[in-house]
Amino acid sequence: MTQLIKTDKDYASWIEELSLRYKKSQIKAATHVNSEMLRFYWSLGKDIVTLHAESRWGDKFIASLSADLRLKLPGVKGLSETCIVYAKRFYLLYNKYFTIHPQLVGELQNNAIWRIPWGHHRYIIDKFFNEPEKAMFYVQKTLENGWSRNVLLNFMDTNLYERQGKAVSNFKAALPAPQSDLAQEMTKNPYPADFRSSLPGIEDIENEYVL
Repeated sequence: MTQLIKTDKDYASWIEELSLRYKKSQIKAATHVNSEMLRFYWSLGKDIVTLHAESRWGDKFIASLSADLRLKLPGVKGLSETCIVYAKRFYLLYNKYFTIHPQLVGELQNNAIWRIPWGHHRYIIDKFFNEPEKAMFYVQKTLENGWSRNVLLNFMDTNLYERQGKAVSNFKAALPAPQSDLAQEMTKNPYPADFRSSLPGIEDIENEYVL
């Protein structure tokens, strides 16, 4: 700590405000990049479903799609067979919710599903693929409370949905609080280089999306 911070309260307050402002900028940038990536996976999953791709091109379609995309986009990560399967399930799961609740379709564009990390979605998909209302409940609770993946897993395992006894009826799409575990995960966890150029302060290390 510098002497100026120790002795000048106005200066110390300004440094604190600048730090918070920067953290908010990081979260906003990370959320934007994450959102764009999720929208790509959504569109990929939707294409696979609407084209009836697997019945049209056979059992090895996913493997072929992964190989061909990586050939067409050399160096691009997040196009493994596993990621593509999750992309299809990602679309199917949340599309089910808006099929069940057609009055909420207009909220899809700015929905909370675009504001939590892909890693969180994978856990939700694995546990609640056939229960879209529960899936949306945990998406919203993750965003509202700034849950890390470990905290999310804990609440899923302790049946929070059943204990609270209600589904989500009103979506909030606010950014996670800067001090929350979710915000820390979003700004510390790296993104694929193709999506991360606008992220300030993110370490350029191997990303969590490659399985």
